[in-house]
Amino acid sequence: MSKQAQREKQRARRVRREHGLREAAVVASRPQRRRARVAVALLATLAILFLGVLGSVVTNEAAQEQPGPTTSVSAAPATGSRSTEPPPCPAPDGSSGRRTVFDRAPEMCIDVGKSYQARFVTTAGTFVATLDPQRSPLAVNNFVFLARYHFYDGLPFHRVVPRFYAQSGAPDGAAVGPGYTYADDPLPERGEYQVGSLVMAHERADDNGSQFVIWLGPEAAELDPVFPLFGQVVEGLDVLQEIGDDGGTAADPSPATRHVIERVEIIE
Repeated sequence: MSKQAQREKQRARRVRREHGLREAAVVASRPQRRRARVAVALLATLAILFLGVLGSVVTNEAAQEQPGPTTSVSAAPATGSRSTEPPPCPAPDGSSGRRTVFDRAPEMCIDVGKSYQARFVTTAGTFVATLDPQRSPLAVNNFVFLARYHFYDGLPFHRVVPRFYAQSGAPDGAAVGPGYTYADDPLPERGEYQVGSLVMAHERADDNGSQFVIWLGPEAAELDPVFPLFGQVVEGLDVLQEIGDDGGTAADPSPATRHVIERVEIIE
């Protein structure tokens, strides 16, 4: 085979691989709606890969319930009693009681002119991410709002694929969110995703809730930028590596060892 033919063959393989990653990213980042539906989507795509990361057979394992730092989890509002007012902003010092169900999306509780960091204390160790309210004010506001209500405390990384992604933010380990959705921020350019990037996980545009993904591998730069990018891990990449190493597979991203977010501390 000539060198030209070899180069063409290698290029074709690379294009097929990159296409597969992008298609898989859309399928596997979807919040868990139904196990059967996602399983079909996964097998069709991966016969590629979650968010194969992202093409995935999703399990409906319930997240182990962990006590919050202060009060118990609130119950879902009764039918017909949903408030027309946005929920109050949580206390910046983290003293608000734990809450996981809300009637509406929050108002703007952050100052987009300030800098924010999120310190994730997990069973694998601690890592720190900078949040970018100038780029993604809606996503950062939502994440800070939920973190200060201790929404993420005790939640597992319920989908993990080594060297691809880790996903968390589902209070029941399934397609469950905070009781509301909110719109996308402006999406990034292709190539802006990198190892340690935090993005919102959603099934369709403008359908964000509480679930988020952290990219674990450089292949993320090749994915279509369909998920709002709102932060970047700057400390503790070795902790992310450990979480990733204990993950599942592209076909079944249920982690072999499930690591849990013990708490998220917001630092201004």
